[in-house]
Amino acid sequence: MLHQTASETLALTTGADLKGWILAVVGNLFAAFLAVRALGHFLKKEWGEMLTLFVAAVFVAGIVWFPDGVKTLLGDVWKKVAGA
Repeated sequence: MLHQTASETLALTTGADLKGWILAVVGNLFAAFLAVRALGHFLKKEWGEMLTLFVAAVFVAGIVWFPDGVKTLLGDVWKKVAGA
């Protein structure tokens, strides 16, 4: 049949591909930013600031690269805290 309705030819997407692309771009930008900041702290011998940067980077990297796992982890922690 040559005649098709718009609902048959257009499929709705969930946005998973776009989400994956955005997370990859944000993750790479974050890694580049982290490398520049860490190099600056290393050259100035600011060891405390460099250590703080790495601790914060681990937390942010988990959110950027593993958002579903972080969501599950925080949900489980909240259940323990709230007693649900």
